[in-house]
Amino acid sequence: MTRAESDAPDHLQTAPAPADPAPAPEGARHGSSTARRFRPHAVADGLKVSASWTARSIVVLAGLVILWYVTGALWSVVLPTLFALLLASVLWPVNRVLRMILPRVLASLLTLLGFIGVVLGIGALTLPTIASGITELTILAQRNVRDMVELVSGLPLDLDSANLDRVVDTALNQLQSNVGNIVSGITTGLSELTSGTIVVLLTLVFTFFFLKDGDRFMPWASRWTNSTAYRHAAMIANGTWKALSSYIVAQATVALVDAVFIGLGLVLLDIPLAVPLAVLVFFSAFIPVVGAVVSGLLATAVAFLAYGWVSALIVLGLVVLVQQLESNFIQPLLVGRTLEIHPAVVLASVTAGGTLFGIVGAFLAVPTTAVVIVVLQYLREQSIEKNPAIESPEDDFDGTAAAGAPA
Repeated sequence: MTRAESDAPDHLQTAPAPADPAPAPEGARHGSSTARRFRPHAVADGLKVSASWTARSIVVLAGLVILWYVTGALWSVVLPTLFALLLASVLWPVNRVLRMILPRVLASLLTLLGFIGVVLGIGALTLPTIASGITELTILAQRNVRDMVELVSGLPLDLDSANLDRVVDTALNQLQSNVGNIVSGITTGLSELTSGTIVVLLTLVFTFFFLKDGDRFMPWASRWTNSTAYRHAAMIANGTWKALSSYIVAQATVALVDAVFIGLGLVLLDIPLAVPLAVLVFFSAFIPVVGAVVSGLLATAVAFLAYGWVSALIVLGLVVLVQQLESNFIQPLLVGRTLEIHPAVVLASVTAGGTLFGIVGAFLAVPTTAVVIVVLQYLREQSIEKNPAIESPEDDFDGTAAAGAPA
């Protein structure tokens, strides 16, 4: 330090320049492994965590397998219960309105009897037209197929008209001779459906009790659980009921729109079996994706047999137009974001349910998937640590803020 610097005031004196840092080792400058800290227990800790989660997964899987076998053993009771829950979710708004003017028991009974009356009315309107419709379709198909054979015979193709006539006559004779078998097959199917009287009666009885005492189940369940378990069960039950109600009401409305417009088009085109096809479109709409495709193709095939490919193309265009209308406008408007399931998940669930349980499994696949999604969403919300400073305490379990809460 010079003399001038030593005589300067303290606040004007400059600090000595820092010494140059020692050069880092060559390996550290280039990020080699010699400059990193080695954790000898990392592999052991990873194996411990993996083993813990594997053991838990095995326990959960064993529980699911046991539940699967118990459900299969009690399927005669489980199936009516599931049907009754879905049916009660549809009838609940009507039951709630009737409760305002009638006692609880009478309101539930009138709601259920009204539903039974609607179903019997649809059956009385549909069943008598099936046999006559098949006969009419057979006659029209004979004429239409002969016209197509004559058209093909007139084309400059190397086809033997006699062979074509022989094939057509054989096919038409088989179809005509099997009309009785088709009708008897339908009757047999209806008789087999009637043989499930126990399932139908249990469904109706359970539906009545769900309509009558459904809002009392959770308070009754609170007697057998503690406050924490009851709170979780109540939240999941409330979310499940809302999801099922939204899905069933939306699908019923969509199915009604499809059946009315497609059925009206079939009637205007004078297609045989128009009313039974409209009823089939309504019920098949409860099986997403697959049901709409099957019912649309069946209506197109009937139109083709009756009047040829022009009518078939018109019916196909009508089916595609109506289904695009309901899938792009009606269903999003009704369901919104209450039950948003990706189409791939819907198709996978319907395929899995149909493979495991047939048409019943395909019908119950999407509602079951909706319930599973509700439970997973609730578990996810419970696993996220909320900050009171930024999260509203009135948040719903699906993560949406309550009305009036700050965004």
